[in-house]
Amino acid sequence: MSHPQRFQRTPLAAALGVALLPLIASPVHAQLEEVVVTATKQAESLQDVPISVNALSGDSMREQGIMTFDEYVNFLPNVVDAGNAPGMREIYIRGSATEQGSVTVSSAQGSAPGVALYLDETPVSFGGRNLDVYAADLERIEVLAGPQGTLFGASSQAGNMRMITNKPVIGEMQGRVDVGMSSTHGGDTSSNVEGMINMPIGDNLAIRAVGYSNRQGGWIDNTASTFTPSGPVIDRNSIGYGPYFRNFPDTVISSVSNTEEVKDDWNEATYNGFRVGVKWDVSDDWSMLVQHSSQKLDVEGSFLIDPSLGDDKSAKYQPESNVDEFDLTTLTIEGRVAGLDIVYAGGYLDREIDSLIDYTHYNNGGGYITYYLCSGNIYADPGPSNQNTCFDPRKAYSDTTTNERTTHELRISTDPDRRWRVMAGVYFSDVETKTLGEFQYYSSGDAFSDFQVQYYGAAAQSPYQLANETIPGVAGTNQVGPTGPLTTFYNDYTRTEEELAFFGQIAFDITDNLTATLGARKYDLETQLQGASNFSFGCRYGGNGGGGAADGFCNSHRFSNSPTDRFTALGAYNAGSLSDEQFLSLLNYPGAAGTYGGSAKEMFRGGGSNAATLQAIKEGRLDISSINSSGVTEEDDTIIRFSLDWRINDDIMVYGIYSEGYRPAAQNRNAGQLASNQSGIYEGYVVPAVATTDELENMELGIKSELFDNTLRLNASIYSTEITDLQVARFDPSNVAFLVFLENVGDAETRGLDVDFMWAVTGRLTLSGAASILDTELTAINEQLQGVSVPKGSELPLAPSFSGNIRARYDFDIMNGNAWVNAALVYRGETVTGIVGSAEFMTDTHNLAYGNDPGVSIQNEGGTFGTVETSNGSIPSNSRYVNDAATTLNLGLGYARDNWTAEVFVNNVTSEEGYVVQTAGKFTPESSMMRPRTLGLRFGYSF
Repeated sequence: MSHPQRFQRTPLAAALGVALLPLIASPVHAQLEEVVVTATKQAESLQDVPISVNALSGDSMREQGIMTFDEYVNFLPNVVDAGNAPGMREIYIRGSATEQGSVTVSSAQGSAPGVALYLDETPVSFGGRNLDVYAADLERIEVLAGPQGTLFGASSQAGNMRMITNKPVIGEMQGRVDVGMSSTHGGDTSSNVEGMINMPIGDNLAIRAVGYSNRQGGWIDNTASTFTPSGPVIDRNSIGYGPYFRNFPDTVISSVSNTEEVKDDWNEATYNGFRVGVKWDVSDDWSMLVQHSSQKLDVEGSFLIDPSLGDDKSAKYQPESNVDEFDLTTLTIEGRVAGLDIVYAGGYLDREIDSLIDYTHYNNGGGYITYYLCSGNIYADPGPSNQNTCFDPRKAYSDTTTNERTTHELRISTDPDRRWRVMAGVYFSDVETKTLGEFQYYSSGDAFSDFQVQYYGAAAQSPYQLANETIPGVAGTNQVGPTGPLTTFYNDYTRTEEELAFFGQIAFDITDNLTATLGARKYDLETQLQGASNFSFGCRYGGNGGGGAADGFCNSHRFSNSPTDRFTALGAYNAGSLSDEQFLSLLNYPGAAGTYGGSAKEMFRGGGSNAATLQAIKEGRLDISSINSSGVTEEDDTIIRFSLDWRINDDIMVYGIYSEGYRPAAQNRNAGQLASNQSGIYEGYVVPAVATTDELENMELGIKSELFDNTLRLNASIYSTEITDLQVARFDPSNVAFLVFLENVGDAETRGLDVDFMWAVTGRLTLSGAASILDTELTAINEQLQGVSVPKGSELPLAPSFSGNIRARYDFDIMNGNAWVNAALVYRGETVTGIVGSAEFMTDTHNLAYGNDPGVSIQNEGGTFGTVETSNGSIPSNSRYVNDAATTLNLGLGYARDNWTAEVFVNNVTSEEGYVVQTAGKFTPESSMMRPRTLGLRFGYSF
């Protein structure tokens, strides 16, 4: 069987050189195929949907070898993904970005994503860690740009991405096997195998099964290095607890080598999984589909490089890994009653993530480092005359996160051929995320033991740390067994989100060619954060120390932090059931002192006190109005969408849209705490209790056209959006708080133009492409972030002013088969990283800590960053790192005969680096990069 000539409707970009044009043997034109999408939750032609939709077909993905998250996002010019590694990425559409998520807080403690990710009918979004679904046997990927909140709900704020799987086909026996292998320049080899079979069972039942295994070899080398903590760096980051290095001129500082972790090509990822679906046509009007998907993603090593070391190199002092497993079971029932179409879609997602990352860089910016790192002499009097020892500086972070999501949606719709068309539905979701995070410090055992010897004179006493212990819990904690042997700081949280929504849409054909559509969604959303952060400060295990504790317990609750108790108290005060006097007497971990020993402290201690937090509430600086008496944040609102589309003729449609989107609020674990630094711009600063819902309003005009006898498809849209109360995550231990927190940075605007086309030049040559022009601006800054974030008028991060791609495919007959050559050229414009202007300060930290410059470009945003000083005594500029523009070229040559296909390909021909600087949770810059030039072969057999 010869390979059919196909012209896929897709924004997937590629380009073929002009040199191929003389090879065109015939001027015969072929019409483009229709592409059907479900962007409006009904099957419609792409050209009939008055929404900006990009559709990437399964055939196109297979032709281009697109298999993973970063690969299919790379071909969508109005979509950007950012993150640390496979399974640790987040999506941004049309420039609505603040900052990529930090892996140490990307689960229960971070913001919800602004772009919703769907697998068929089920949302699988997750802040900082979107589900990295391997693209096996997909029918297509749909990207809906702009707010889709009325139909798709929370997190569809800036758009959504939907992965649509191939469903069982009744009455047909089908199958396919694909294998591939490749080699990366300067790196390891990769291989993949995929198999699919579709089997009919009788006349009304079919089963479809898919299995895959994909190993992606690494190319980054973890190089030999030695780390010595920098006294000047640690001194300027000290916050209120522990002396300075400079007071101890005879300090002995230990260095550490990473010899045991040196490895070439250490960043590898392996995808293993399967999907099984069963479809049953119950009757002529009713059908049922059950699917189960299971995947394990195993990542070893780090996908981040140290730019100061040169290309493809890192210097980590701990092993790194990320094991991400999920199981998703879905049920879809479709039927028709009394002229109404009825659809029920339910899903249950169970996901578990186990991560380990090197955290040694915390020595370059974390607070309390002298306490964790050095011996008891650091606290002795008179101080400078005493020698001090600072121990092994290695640090690691271990994280276990589970995410369970149950969703139900029931919707009905009228006959799509009527003049009046109605869709209505109800949606419910229940999401629970649990995270257990342990910060492991190699120095603390020696440092704390020495501290006890200095102060209690007993060398045999247990160290002051949380190692090997079961921590007393509160509501929302999940610890089962003891902590690790090096644990010094411990996060144990549960975050819940529950949403009930009613939605509807009415479409009316004003004339045969003019249609008005109005949609709305009424939602009630509840979010809550419970659990605790436990510190080592003041721990006295086994009855050690004054006022000791029972064996195996710790009286550190006076220093620890429980959002369970904080939000219960704030909610009670908001509800009027807690008086001013009662608020002033609140204790951290109520009752802990009597049970576990030690003395209880005020609940809102830290940079302030209960009295200071109460004053902030009364002055309106701390908003607690959305918190109920149970400590739950409640939100309810109605959002709308209106569109008007005019079909000028059978080939051209123009449309206008007004739409709104939202994402959930987020509670802060250190809610109500005043900044530890109460000078300069931080005077009066208080950590928000809740980062409120940020809302997006969008105005859009678009055109969809099929021209020249349906040989050219050209679509374009121009849009303007306003974002109110844009959420951002911050980590500022030197000035504000020891814990990452969220707040609303201010307002922003984005304006842009999206264009995509496909052109069947002849019956053999097809060109396609897409482009995005984007302009973003912060239009207002929250008063608390003046001088901390970049100033008003600055561009949003990760928002290139121009991105585009172009693709060409030329088919020709040879040796009784069909051959093709294709090429893809992708350009991603220059961007900046982050919303907080700390680049110059981070670069100065790198210079002090490592003695060299990271070599990353910096963009000065004007003004100054905070009140800290650099090594030359000046206050650093408010500045951000620049991610240079990148251009990649992919080439392929294939042949098909009968049921067989084979292709040789080269991706990233010029080995473009495409660096993107990562700053979230970092103290010196690190960068992600593109996979270098990769040469490979693909084979396929279908039946």
